[in-house]
Amino acid sequence: MFGTAKRTMAAIGLTLGVALASSAQAADFPKKPVAMIVAYSPGGGTDTAARVLAKYIKPHLGQRLIIQNKPGAGGQIGFTALANAKNDGYKIGFINVPSIFLVKMLREGVPYEMGDYEMIGNIQLDPVVLTVPADSPYKTFADLIAAAKAAPDEVTVGGDGPQSNNQLQLVVAEDLLGIDLNFVPFNGSGPAITATLGNQIEASVPSASSATSHIQSGNLRALAVFADKRYPFLPDVPSVAEATGVEVPGIGASMRGVAVPKGVDEDKRRKLEAAFKAVVLDPAFKEHVERMGLPLAYMSADEFTSYLSEAEAGVANYVELLK
Repeated sequence: MFGTAKRTMAAIGLTLGVALASSAQAADFPKKPVAMIVAYSPGGGTDTAARVLAKYIKPHLGQRLIIQNKPGAGGQIGFTALANAKNDGYKIGFINVPSIFLVKMLREGVPYEMGDYEMIGNIQLDPVVLTVPADSPYKTFADLIAAAKAAPDEVTVGGDGPQSNNQLQLVVAEDLLGIDLNFVPFNGSGPAITATLGNQIEASVPSASSATSHIQSGNLRALAVFADKRYPFLPDVPSVAEATGVEVPGIGASMRGVAVPKGVDEDKRRKLEAAFKAVVLDPAFKEHVERMGLPLAYMSADEFTSYLSEAEAGVANYVELLK
C-alpha cells in the first residue's frame, strides 16, 4: 500500500515537474529570433506583408522575425515545411487561403493536412487584380475580353501557380465571362509582375498588394479588381462587376494568416498571438501598410480557425474548374 502511494506521489511529482519546466520555458519565450516561412518568392504580396511585419514586430515579440522563402508548387513546398517543422514556437509561417486548400483538393499524396497546423491569427485579405504593362494596347478590361474572344486561348495571363488562388480566380472569371485565356504559371505574384513589366506576357493576375506600387508609379495599368467593391488603395480601378456587368466572386482573394506546427505549447501560442495582434494595432505599422497599399483584416486565432472550415467549403464549389 505504501509502495503504491509512493509511486503515485512520484508520478504526481514528475507530472508537476514537467508542467513547471514547460511553464518556465514559455515564460522565457522567445529567447532567440523566430523564423517565418513564406511559401512564395520574394517580391510577391505574401513576402511583402511578411517583411513589413518583421520590420515592426520586435518590440511586441521581444525578438527579431526572420523571413524564410520556400517557394514552389503553388505553395505546397512552404506549407509542407511548416507542417513538418519542430513545434517549439520558433518556426511559424504564413498560410494562404485558398491556396492551402487548392493544393490538397487537386493533388494526390500532398504531405500535409490542415490538422497539422494551429492558428495564431489572420493578418490580411488581399484581392486579385488584373494588370497589363503601361504601354499595353488593352486600355480597359473590355479591350482584353474582346481580344480573348477574337483569339481564344492566345492572350497570355501570368500568375502564381499552378492551381493557385490566382489561377482559380482567373478560371472562375473565364467561366462566367465566356472567354478563354492562356494562363502562364510563376512561383508567386512577384515573378509574374516582373514578366508583365518585361512584356513577356500580355497581362497578369497578381495579388493587389504586390501590384499597387507598380500601378501607382505608372509602370503597370490595372484593368479590374476581383472584389465586390473597389480596392481602397486603387480607387480608380473598377471592380469586375463594374467593368463587365457580370458578378464574378472574389474567390481568389488571398487571406494571409499566421500558423504554427501542431503541438506548440499553449503559452507560447498565446504569446505569438498577442505579438501579432499588437503589431497590427501598432500606429507605425498601420501607417506603413496603408502607404504601401497592404489591406489588413485581423482575426484572432479562434476567429481564424472558425473561418477556415467555411472558406474550405466555398473553394470546393469552384475547384472543378481547375481540373
